[in-house]
Amino acid sequence: MTSTFSFSRLGKLITKQLFENSRLYIFSVLALFGLLALIFAFWIGVDGPTYHEEATYIIFIFGLFIAGSIFASMAFNMLGSKDKGIYWLSVPATHLEKLICTIFYSTIVFTIVYCLCFYIVKSISIAFLQNYIKTHPGNSYIPMAGFENGFGAAIKYLIYAYFAIQSLYLLGSVYFSRYSFIVTTVAGALLIFAFGFYISTIDDMFGGSVGWDLVSIKKADDSVDNGYFLYSVSPTVAKIFKYTVQFAWAPLFWIVTWFRLREKQI
Repeated sequence: MTSTFSFSRLGKLITKQLFENSRLYIFSVLALFGLLALIFAFWIGVDGPTYHEEATYIIFIFGLFIAGSIFASMAFNMLGSKDKGIYWLSVPATHLEKLICTIFYSTIVFTIVYCLCFYIVKSISIAFLQNYIKTHPGNSYIPMAGFENGFGAAIKYLIYAYFAIQSLYLLGSVYFSRYSFIVTTVAGALLIFAFGFYISTIDDMFGGSVGWDLVSIKKADDSVDNGYFLYSVSPTVAKIFKYTVQFAWAPLFWIVTWFRLREKQI
C-alpha cells in the first residue's frame, strides 16, 4: 500500500470507479428521474387548484436529503463483504485518495446529477401545468417570491445541513458494515434528541425566562433598567462560531472517516 498522495493516481482511481460502476450509476439516474416524475405527477394531481412553486422546492429539499443520505450510506458497502472488502483495500491507492474518490461521486457528482434531474423534471412539469391552467379556468400557479423571505430564505441553511448529514451517513457506512442507513439514522436521531434535551435545560440553568441564539443569551431580570441581562461573545468570536457551525461539520466527518478507513480491517 502506497502512502504518498498522487493526483495522477487519484484521477485513474476516479476513472476506474466510473467504468466499474457505470451500469449502477446509469440505472440510479433513471430511477431518480422516475421517482421525481412520480412525485411531481402526484403534486400536480392533488395540490390544485392553486399550485405554489414553493412546494416544488420542498420536494427538492426532501428528496435531496433522503436520496443523498441513502446514496452516502452505500458508499462503503463493499467493506461489509469479505471478498469485495479485501479487493477494495488492496487497490494500489492511499486511503485519502479512496476517500476523495468516494466523496467526489457520493457528494459532488450525486448533488450535481440530482439538481439536473430535478431541474429537468420540474421544467417539464411546470410547462405541462401552465398549459393545463390555460385550458382549465379556476386553476392558478403562484411563483415563489424569492430566496430572501420565508422558505426560500431557509433553503441555503438546509443545503448546509444536507452536506453535514450526508457526510455523517458517509461516516456511518464505514463504521456500520450492515444496515448502515438504519443504524446511522438511529444514532443521528439519538444525538439530536440529546442535543434537544440539553437545550431544554438552558432555562433551568439560568433560572428564569431566557431567550438565546448561537452566540448570546438574554435573561429577563426586573431589577435592571432595561429588564434583562445580555450575555454575548465578541463579534469576531460570533462570526467564527457561525461559520464553524455552518461549514465545519462535513470536513470534520470526512476527517473522522479517513482515520476510520486507515484502521479498517476485513
